[in-house]
Parts: sequence; structure tokens; C-alpha cells
Amino acid sequence: MTVKKAVSKRGKNVNLYLYDADVARIRELVSYVAANGLRVSESLVVRTALRVAQADKRFLAAYMDAASADQRFKDEG
Repeated sequence: MTVKKAVSKRGKNVNLYLYDADVARIRELVSYVAANGLRVSESLVVRTALRVAQADKRFLAAYMDAASADQRFKDEG
């Protein structure tokens, strides 16, 4: 008999390194949700964005834009 692992109702802490513009965009979305009378947190806004994201050309274009600003992806030569 296989024992199923219980699904936790709590999330995990993760570290994300965000630029000021990213944080500002998250806060803009938080304000939008709050203005519509809903309780909101930055974490919930990020999770919501992940749920509406589609694996398509727009996502890849946004990824390329973000990667172009990320110093970890710059060539050192």
C-alpha cells in the first residue's frame, strides 16, 4: 500500500531578487486588487500572476526583456 504525503496548506519561504521596478509593479497590482475591495498581499499577487501566465511568445519576450536587465546574464568578455 502506497502512503500519500499530506499536502501542506502553507507555502514555502523563497528568496526572490527583484528590481525596484518589479516591486513597484507588484505594489501597483496590490493597490488595484485592494481598490476592488479585496484583501490582498504581495505574495498572493505574485501567485495570481503565475496562475494567469501562459507559456507563449509574450512570455518569452517578457523573459528576454527581464534577462537583458539582469547583470548575472551579462558576458564578462
